[in-house]
Amino acid sequence: MKRMNIITTLILASLFWACEKPDAPLPKVEQDTVFELIWATRMDFEKEIVGTDNTQHYKDWLLVGGDLGFPPTIMAFNKDNGEKDWELILHQVDGKNIHNMILYNNILLAKNGYSVFAINLDTKELLWEENLKVIGMRLGRISLASNGKLYLNADFAFGTSGQVLHIYEFDPYSGENRTVYGAALDSTGVYSCSPPAIWFDEELNKDLLVFNLYPDAFGPPQDGAQYLIGVEPDTKQELWRIPIVDQFSSGGGHPPVIIDNHAITGGWDMIFSIDLLTKSIAWDTKFDYSTAVWGKTQRLVIDGKVYANSGQEDVACLDLETGDFIWRNPSGGPNCTDNMLYYEKEDLLVFTSWGYGSVMILDAFTGETIHKEHNYDNSQYTTDVVYDKDRDMFFTNTYKHAIGFKVHKPK
Repeated sequence: MKRMNIITTLILASLFWACEKPDAPLPKVEQDTVFELIWATRMDFEKEIVGTDNTQHYKDWLLVGGDLGFPPTIMAFNKDNGEKDWELILHQVDGKNIHNMILYNNILLAKNGYSVFAINLDTKELLWEENLKVIGMRLGRISLASNGKLYLNADFAFGTSGQVLHIYEFDPYSGENRTVYGAALDSTGVYSCSPPAIWFDEELNKDLLVFNLYPDAFGPPQDGAQYLIGVEPDTKQELWRIPIVDQFSSGGGHPPVIIDNHAITGGWDMIFSIDLLTKSIAWDTKFDYSTAVWGKTQRLVIDGKVYANSGQEDVACLDLETGDFIWRNPSGGPNCTDNMLYYEKEDLLVFTSWGYGSVMILDAFTGETIHKEHNYDNSQYTTDVVYDKDRDMFFTNTYKHAIGFKVHKPK
């Protein structure tokens, strides 16, 4: 009888083990000689993460934000093996998920619909928070300028007759801030602007804010004028204004790129180089689109070349001095995410095309599409690609997974 009980116990145990659900195997992905997947880690096993933006990396970690409706959250994935090393949930910060974030030394600067705030990544502590929604502000994007200051566009009393455009300047370490520009609704309409860049005016011996200004920003697109303006931040005084286009304004998502006393920006279906010394347009290059473009992706200037993604499918390379096309790829990648990355080791452009849901790899000299990595586990690539030079590795994410990969240029 005792022997029968043992046998019965073993049979029941084996049935129990057989019913245990095994760990789901990783989806089989056929490796490519160009795009080498190193690791993929599911960020949340219950849902996809659709709220993250501007993926960053610091030391040994890939940093990804949380989902829509989450409290402000940072997930840190180990760059070598993809394991989630830590997660920081900032319940004390007002509002919900992070909209965009920027790395400055060891400080992660972030904003959501309520606040701008900073996180010390070494101590994993909140440094400061500034809730601007509580005083009636509608927050735009944050940007980090070459002077080490953080800037935020915000509208007071948005959608009312008292609407006022503000540009805030923050110290990244202390959170101390001030307004450096303001424009109230007037007979022209409601004002909007791009984030500012910094240009040192040698004649005045001081830094100026340089940005695109859009009077009547919410009027009919065919009436949407666009100017490049220079502002003295201490006095908030507008010093000069250069007309760019008188309709179909664009280029508001990013600051102008300042290089060699020129500002590179976009408007309507053109890219412009504006001479800041003479206050005149040095060149403008037309792309023959019927609508305004340049809203999403920042221009990338490397070694005398301007790399640009229009917001259409077109990716182009222009000569910095003349504006002439060096190459155009008409299907290089629509709606590229905020930043294209230049891979110096192999002279490749590596970036995420939100329109294709793919990581795109283009030859930087010819524009040829070397590779298009469409998805992983039936989930599209969605955010910026970042690069760790010491590891010679790239990182990004899909809606489901944080991803680490390497790139190999065909011989």
